[in-house]
Amino acid sequence: MKSLEEFITENQYIQTVKGLKGRRQLYVVGGTVRDIILGFEPADYDFAVSGSGISFARSISRRIKGAFVLLSKDDDEARVVKDDIIWDFVGIGKQNILADLKRRDFTINSMAVNCDTLEFVDPFGGLKDMERKILRLTTTKSLRDDPLRILRGFRLSLELRFSLHKDFLKHAAEVDLRKTAAERIGVELLRIMAAGDSFESVLRMNTLGLFLKMLPEANKIIGDDYLWTHSLGTYEAVENLMGKGFFKNFETEFSAYFIQPERKALVKLAALFHDIAKPDTMLVKNGEVHFYGHDTKGSRIVRNLCFKRLKMSRSDVAKVSKLVKEHMRLHLLATNSELTDRAIRRFFRDLGEDWFGAMMIAWADGYATAGWTKHLEQVFERMISLKRADDAKPKVERLVNGHDLIALGLKPGPRFKVILQELLDLQLEEKITSKDEGLATALKINERLDLAG
Repeated sequence: MKSLEEFITENQYIQTVKGLKGRRQLYVVGGTVRDIILGFEPADYDFAVSGSGISFARSISRRIKGAFVLLSKDDDEARVVKDDIIWDFVGIGKQNILADLKRRDFTINSMAVNCDTLEFVDPFGGLKDMERKILRLTTTKSLRDDPLRILRGFRLSLELRFSLHKDFLKHAAEVDLRKTAAERIGVELLRIMAAGDSFESVLRMNTLGLFLKMLPEANKIIGDDYLWTHSLGTYEAVENLMGKGFFKNFETEFSAYFIQPERKALVKLAALFHDIAKPDTMLVKNGEVHFYGHDTKGSRIVRNLCFKRLKMSRSDVAKVSKLVKEHMRLHLLATNSELTDRAIRRFFRDLGEDWFGAMMIAWADGYATAGWTKHLEQVFERMISLKRADDAKPKVERLVNGHDLIALGLKPGPRFKVILQELLDLQLEEKITSKDEGLATALKINERLDLAG
């Protein structure tokens, strides 16, 4: 493995910047130094430069024909991007490098290398902490300077497999996240949940009251000890399932679903808040507690939470909302004494590619409730077997299409989708086998829909 000095002198992206610095002092700093020491290829390249970081970044962007991005005028930070390579610059004015390192979050990110002399600067013992695999705050005011560092700490400890220093948790309890930008919180929280063993970190975050501070829309369920304990248990069960467990029997489907690694975080988020609307829908009837409609209302609350508090993308919000809305459906299918192939096919059709995530949440929900999942596993095996069989068949050509319905005198509209889908289900079940049978059935379905209003 290359030494730190060898990497810096041989790396073309660092040397490109060095060649354009003129008489400025230039340091490789922060996460770049950390990653090089750990033997990782840097995800981006961080520099501290004498004078103005923004002005230097503008000059670099012009000279290499890269894109300039202003990060923070107040902190004199800017970015240059070209061909998927990212260079970040911060200005230190007339101060020395110590001033820049002192304001950084953790000791392992508070190291620097002078690009001219290759002097290694480590005033806070970052290298020693790396050897001990400890994540320690650079200064006692580090978290107050930027409260998001609380989440960064949990995320880095998971990604690097480092332990959080005891002082981190002490200072984290004193910091308020409520004024931190929502999009920054969303990015860090999802990266925490993307880790394979995040449950212990989630528990620690919960003990610090971070979920209440980040997601006030969830205050009712977080404040209910029974429901929140169940929600955390569902999260843990889902995370354990991602180590396969029952779903090891469906390796092909598992790999296909999680080929997009961000789905793991989305499924865990949906699992944590699948019952978010239960406090609002609780009803005691004849001595029994019911939560009618908590799945549908929960999907609306989660959609607002993901948009407003976490600033997630529309597609990701839609996935989480759908998983919450549909989390009861598999329980109902599994307890149905007459589960039909048509109902199974409708489930796969409605869930689309997220059927696998829905099954994981239903299994985890059942496990966290009573530890009993055998009935779900039996139904899931039947459902997946049917889907595999259907997927293996040549694509079915519909006996009846929309043009045929118009020829029957029916008016195009939302009803067409209902009629055509029912006809396709009947065709797959071989209950209609000819176009004439399909047309006759279409008229009967239309008449039934008229009577239903």
